[in-house]
Amino acid sequence: MVSTGTHGDGVPVVAYRIARASGEVLAARQDRLDFYAASTVKLAVLVAAARELDAGTASLAETCTATRTFTSQVPGAGEYTIEPDDVDSGLPPDGTPMPLGDVVERMIVVSSNEATNIVTERVGLTAVNKVLADAGAADSVFGRKYSDLAAEQAGASHRTTAADLCLLMSALVTGRLAGPERTAWMCETLGRQTDRQLTAAVPQGIPFGSKSGWVDGIRHDVAFVGEPGPDAVVIAVCTRGYDEQQAEETLKSLGALSLSLTTPSPK
Repeated sequence: MVSTGTHGDGVPVVAYRIARASGEVLAARQDRLDFYAASTVKLAVLVAAARELDAGTASLAETCTATRTFTSQVPGAGEYTIEPDDVDSGLPPDGTPMPLGDVVERMIVVSSNEATNIVTERVGLTAVNKVLADAGAADSVFGRKYSDLAAEQAGASHRTTAADLCLLMSALVTGRLAGPERTAWMCETLGRQTDRQLTAAVPQGIPFGSKSGWVDGIRHDVAFVGEPGPDAVVIAVCTRGYDEQQAEETLKSLGALSLSLTTPSPK
């Protein structure tokens, strides 16, 4: 979702990694550069939910409660509501029961911050960060729920690199983070994301999935293209300091580059 906060420093920067999910790096530029992660790290929340489903400690049909109000992780900071520019108007009114599966769907498909917070409260920050660690994303962190300004002011943030996003998506699509059924579910969910940047030029018939992220001055995307598995192409691009149109043109151009490097054959 869009944020009223600014995380860019005004200097245009592009970092990227294009790789096979098996680990072979095909192209890279400043891929270890640190960025505010925006919504890209919702990938890790998705995997944490999948692990609960695998363990039988969660169900897609279990009831969650729609809400836009959360409690800060900072002791004494009290409750807060999602920032106005970030509100997911597609959520039902506060207090409405929702299946967990529907909440996860909104977290990924429309990048709902409220939905992400609901899932994060269900699985816990520790579980989300364990996903990042298990994927080898050592320079990434999921530090707080979205819109928790008290936590942000205390230094809790979401950080990542293009290399880490590539590692996270690669681990997801190769089935190293969850079982086969839930891996397929995650890949299918990522294929329904409405904000297609890196995958805009993917030909019909080729599987893909992605998770973008944006706030003022920041525009990222991470995607897989091709049948999930070690031969899939994984692309992660992080930008800072561009206006929206410039950033999106950069993302789409790099997405097209990745296809030109190695294009899977349509089914």
